[in-house]
Amino acid sequence: MRFPGLHSIHWKVFVFHLAVLILPLTYISWKVRTSIETSYLHSTEEGMIDTAAVVSEFYARLYGQFGADSGKVAAELSRVYSNLNETYEIKARLFGFTKAEVDTRLLVYDPSGRVIFDTKGVATSEDFSKWTDVRHALSGQYGSRWELDKPHQRVNIYSTLPVFVDGKIVGAVSVSKSTNRIRNFISRSLENLLLPGAIALVLAAAMAYALSAYITRIIWALASQAERIAAGESNVRLETWTRSELGTLARAVGRMREKLEGKAYVEEMATNLSHELKTPLATIRGSAELLEGPAADDPVARARFLTNIQTEVERLDRIVSELLKLSRIETQPAAGEATSIDAGAVAREIAEVYHRRAADSGIVFHSEIADEPLPSRISELQLKQLLTNLLDNALQFTPVGREVRFRVHCQDGSIEFEVRDEGAGIELELLPKVFDRFFTTENPRTGNRGTGLGLAIARSIVNTNGGRISVRSKLGQGTTFTVVFTAA
Repeated sequence: MRFPGLHSIHWKVFVFHLAVLILPLTYISWKVRTSIETSYLHSTEEGMIDTAAVVSEFYARLYGQFGADSGKVAAELSRVYSNLNETYEIKARLFGFTKAEVDTRLLVYDPSGRVIFDTKGVATSEDFSKWTDVRHALSGQYGSRWELDKPHQRVNIYSTLPVFVDGKIVGAVSVSKSTNRIRNFISRSLENLLLPGAIALVLAAAMAYALSAYITRIIWALASQAERIAAGESNVRLETWTRSELGTLARAVGRMREKLEGKAYVEEMATNLSHELKTPLATIRGSAELLEGPAADDPVARARFLTNIQTEVERLDRIVSELLKLSRIETQPAAGEATSIDAGAVAREIAEVYHRRAADSGIVFHSEIADEPLPSRISELQLKQLLTNLLDNALQFTPVGREVRFRVHCQDGSIEFEVRDEGAGIELELLPKVFDRFFTTENPRTGNRGTGLGLAIARSIVNTNGGRISVRSKLGQGTTFTVVFTAA
């Protein structure tokens, strides 16, 4: 498999499609992760507030019982928490989870902001009044705070409520919880999504590559066909594919090809025609000028010059007639008849005519035509013109006493016409030119040249009707023309 170069539009389209797929998905994943984390933290904070409210109510009852004796209040809180802790350990053994999973911390403050109870046992008697959440709570408001626990690389959330007794603030209660659980949950979820995400990315890349390959293949095909048109190749068919922009481009290039081919056809025809007309016109002009001079009084010279003029006029007439035939064939392709014709019957009719012509020229003519019907969709008039041009060419270049063979048969669903002569043959380098307009060689018997349009007309008839024409030749052994049409 051959990969396109890095400069190719293939890779630009591929990378663009990947970016279109990956960037939105990355943004959506980040937003989903942030939303989940935010929602979890909000719900956690709501639970912490509920817990702080319960502990605040309990602390208010203890304050009403023991007053400002923080030691007794702390001792009672420790007892109650110890009982709760034992209950939790029993549940842990029953349900199979570990105590380390409990990450909630309770802190109780006196009116000055000093800690009188800490479930972790690390902040007793420490002054927390400087913290924002405690300061807000001791002023009668709800307080919250985020704290980075650097040793453990985690963030702790604090929700703090004031404790009221008879409308007087007697302390505050904080509930603290780490955000590690939600972060660990998100990390595990992302790890679980890693393999499906990688598979989805591979599939997206494959689809993007296939799409870019499809687009660039169409563009390459159009470019290749445009190059063939630029090189002068005719009958290049441009696919239209769809009604999309690429189809519109193909149709536009097709219309441009038709106009360019028409322009090139006219220019080439004009060039060739002007070249071909120069010789007979020069002969006619020269003969006419001589007839105006002393040669007019010489009957022999006069007759010779008049013959030259007549011969060249007849040649001009043949050129014009052949050009008209060629133009009709090339500009108005045959659509095919409603019913097929018997190509064998047409070939036998033509063969009878050329038996007589060959005999008159001292040439041996052999025909071999299949007896069974040979149905074909080609126009009878065009088939006769085709065979006439090929047989005329064969008789013209076959010496007296040599043979011309005409063979028609059906093979593998195709009708094959073969005309073979025993003439001088055609040089190898000239074979590609024999079907060109105005290409001629000298007649070995008469020394004259034809119009150079007979074989061009033959090729146009064959191409118009979807057939194939070929030529093979050897110097000194003769030439064979073969035409193949699909049987109807």
